[in-house]
Amino acid sequence: MELLVNHLGYDTSGKKMAVYQGKKEDCLRGFKLSKADGTVVLEGGVKEWGTVAQWETGYYWTLDFSEWKGSGKFQLHIETKRGPVKSDVFEIRESLITMRLLNAAGYYFKAQRSSGEWLFEDRKLGFAGERQGQVDAHGGWFDATGDYGIHLSHLSHGTVHNPQQASFSAYAFFKAAEELEASCNEEYTMIKRRMLDEGTYGADFLMRMRAPSGSFYRSINRGNALDHVRGNRKIGFEYHGSSSQFSEKAATADAETVEDANYETSLRSGGGTAIAALAAASRHFYPGTDFTRDEYLLAAKDAWHYLSANNERYTNDGEWNLIDEYCALLALAELYKASKEYEYLSQAGDMAERIYVRLVMEGDTAAYLTSSGNLPYYHAADEGLPVIALLEYASIEKNREKSEKAVRTSEMIMRHILNITYSVSNPFGYPRFLFEDSDGGKKIQFFFPHHTTVEPWWQGENARIASLSAAARTLLRVTDDEELKVQLEYFADNQINWIMGLNPFDSCMMDGYGKNNIQYFFKDRYDFMNCPGGICNGITSDETNEEGIAFIREPGGTVGDNWRWAEQWIPHVSWFILAQAFKRR
Repeated sequence: MELLVNHLGYDTSGKKMAVYQGKKEDCLRGFKLSKADGTVVLEGGVKEWGTVAQWETGYYWTLDFSEWKGSGKFQLHIETKRGPVKSDVFEIRESLITMRLLNAAGYYFKAQRSSGEWLFEDRKLGFAGERQGQVDAHGGWFDATGDYGIHLSHLSHGTVHNPQQASFSAYAFFKAAEELEASCNEEYTMIKRRMLDEGTYGADFLMRMRAPSGSFYRSINRGNALDHVRGNRKIGFEYHGSSSQFSEKAATADAETVEDANYETSLRSGGGTAIAALAAASRHFYPGTDFTRDEYLLAAKDAWHYLSANNERYTNDGEWNLIDEYCALLALAELYKASKEYEYLSQAGDMAERIYVRLVMEGDTAAYLTSSGNLPYYHAADEGLPVIALLEYASIEKNREKSEKAVRTSEMIMRHILNITYSVSNPFGYPRFLFEDSDGGKKIQFFFPHHTTVEPWWQGENARIASLSAAARTLLRVTDDEELKVQLEYFADNQINWIMGLNPFDSCMMDGYGKNNIQYFFKDRYDFMNCPGGICNGITSDETNEEGIAFIREPGGTVGDNWRWAEQWIPHVSWFILAQAFKRR
């Protein structure tokens, strides 16, 4: 019997949910909310949900105490047939929770800065493979707990699964700083300055990652994780048809010729978000940078003009897909904001139209996107980014009809996600996936599928759910649909609650906060410890049953390396920062 809550607490003006995890025979009737001294301040009913898929984690009820707007420390109480149950004490405050989380996330990134022996090597990097030359690419953030490499993206061989990594992180800091400034909350003054500090650090790194072609180098390889650093860090390349991430040699290594383009980014593999970050950097003065605002903007323009004309040279299939398009749209929106040059606004409108063509309607009010051909778009990290890119475009578009079309499209996409999320028992409000299985049929399930074009890669998706929270909070501001607003607010808060401990494992995913933090191990060793403020990959489906659920904390069984669940990764924190910054104030 557990009464699950957000471990840090709730904002006074936000939605406030708790979940009871028990047995069917517990027969809950209602709940009481009390102050820490025991004074009851609210009573309410519960909603019965039952079991979830094949999780086998219990029988569920939800408690909604959103109507309580008071501040302080509180506790929830329920009566069951097996006796009384109470939650941990939690806090309800206005803005304080957001400030604590942004503070922690910002310090996590500062801790991930490449420094020491890694910085020494990154000032004079050679290339993996046959390419000749040397690059000063110092700066950037280590990618993950066990990966001291620095990557703008990876998984390019999978065509439709590229995540946005270091370049998106730089963009996220600038966007978060803008949102905090717009809130007019003076208490955000220091956090806003730290957001700009981290963003400009990332922008300076991206300036050094520019390739002579006009693109960007995609990756600094870590080398052997436990080996000495000297000579082991290189500018890396990707094969177009396979990856060596889980093997000694990529399957297509002997069949492919590695060219300069294999080392560099397409729009989908980090180039688009790098352009967006540099354009955003040009709009913000911050002292101590290695480059000027004019240099940032010129670099962004040059990269856009080159990659927009040559993107097919850098994609693994020689084509554009949805990821290229939404990364391009984000870049164009930022270029227009920075330059006010009409060509970028015009091209943004054209790019939005390309995205609209990929919509598949579900009735009159909902739709999903296709990533390539008829393949439904789903993503382990950035599923909210198409909506955010469309709404960024809507915010700069002067033509009212075009702007409203971007908003209406975003509404349809989010309605689809809400529809499939709540079409089954789902007390946590966890977003489900629509995808095409290996037989070509459409399937809906919780958690990222195991059998995709990037298998055996699959992992927890805290970045994905934070991105959807950010998308929902962005859409909340502009939609006129009052019913949708309420649904989006619950949905957005549910994702953050899940990350902060309101999940079946009662585990806070941000290290150093809440309780039951997971720790990363490999080969029964703990050489790479998670960092306070960082967010782990998260919960997945079961290893052998995709309708099940898993969160592997300890060595044993078939798992000698629990990276899928426990390893921290910078996109989780980047999206978490944006989700917090996009909260309504």
